[in-house]
Amino acid sequence: MSRRRLAAAVFFSAVIVLVLALIVYTERSNATQTVSVWIVTHDVTAGAPYTVTDVQRVEIRAGTGDFNYESLSPAAFPARFARALHANDILRGDDLVSDSAQSEIALTVVDPPPLTGGADVDVFAALPNGEQVRIGHDLIIQTVSGGSVTVLVPVADEASWIAVGSSNVALHVALTVSGAQLAPSPQSADDAIRSLCGEACADLTDTTAPTP
Repeated sequence: MSRRRLAAAVFFSAVIVLVLALIVYTERSNATQTVSVWIVTHDVTAGAPYTVTDVQRVEIRAGTGDFNYESLSPAAFPARFARALHANDILRGDDLVSDSAQSEIALTVVDPPPLTGGADVDVFAALPNGEQVRIGHDLIIQTVSGGSVTVLVPVADEASWIAVGSSNVALHVALTVSGAQLAPSPQSADDAIRSLCGEACADLTDTTAPTP
């Protein structure tokens, strides 16, 4: 074998050895890599505050970008649970809603179904012509007392909900599952219903019945 061929064979052998060594190193690194996540310690309801008594930090074998998980502690991220979770669930980023992103609003509703804190509901407003328009979707119930409920709404809709809640518009609720609505703040209950209802109510007039 010529010196040139021998040198080429040695070079390619060295390259192969280096590649194999890199593969082995990468596999071992991945096998020992861990990330710090928060585990739910007990069942929690939607709308409940995110507190240190609800979670514990644990290390699990995974890479940083392998899956979606929440890295902030309750002290670093004041928030509420966006959905019901069970013990031993890994907390994801979309399982929480910042306290600064929502408001708690009191409403009076007509003949509500059986409700408990943490339930998700749609809210409907009754129009003078007998129609019902949905003005809220997938809102979390905080408290229930007969026909009086408090719900969490997006901060952007706070003025709209206050206007509706303080008017004489009859409201109904129905259990639902998911979604959200945003609308600009109105000047009156009429505007609030149009704003929350969207394009379907754009041409409606006199949405609120006159006070007797």
